[in-house]
Amino acid sequence: MSRIRMVPILAIVCVTLSLLFGGWELYRNFGLVRPLEEQLMATGTVEHVESVVNGQQRVIKVDMKQVPDLQAAYLQVETIVKDRLGSYVTIDLVDKRQDELQNTYRDLQPALYAGIAQGEFPAMIQKMNDQAKQEQIESKISMNDQYIFVELKKADHYLYEVVPYQSRQSFVLKEVPSP
Repeated sequence: MSRIRMVPILAIVCVTLSLLFGGWELYRNFGLVRPLEEQLMATGTVEHVESVVNGQQRVIKVDMKQVPDLQAAYLQVETIVKDRLGSYVTIDLVDKRQDELQNTYRDLQPALYAGIAQGEFPAMIQKMNDQAKQEQIESKISMNDQYIFVELKKADHYLYEVVPYQSRQSFVLKEVPSP
């Protein structure tokens, strides 16, 4: 009966695991994350990028500079991230918000979500802009077929929110066969 030596086996297992995890970290940092960070920083709209991977969930935290058009800047960032990492990545925008901007955004949310629910987008945008103007906050609300982009600015502070929405068809016309 042969004896299995535990110390050499444990040492081999430890070395193998450290090589595997070390190799993965090197690949992730130098093959995925660092090139993505460099590409995003080259856009001129991004200050800092942080990648957070929790199991299957990937989150890219992007510190945005103050930009003239949030929609264009976000879509550029989204295209780069999805091309590099795939479509199962969440993008979190980090901005320079203050309490006053946060409170204004909180006050605008009922109009925002009512507009989404009712499909009254032009009226929603006008109401949100008017309400922000009353509070002496510069606002810009735009949208595309997937997101509503909310920009609130006051002095050197700015708040960026990208709100996904699903447009729903309220009814479907079906052709009724004639008797």
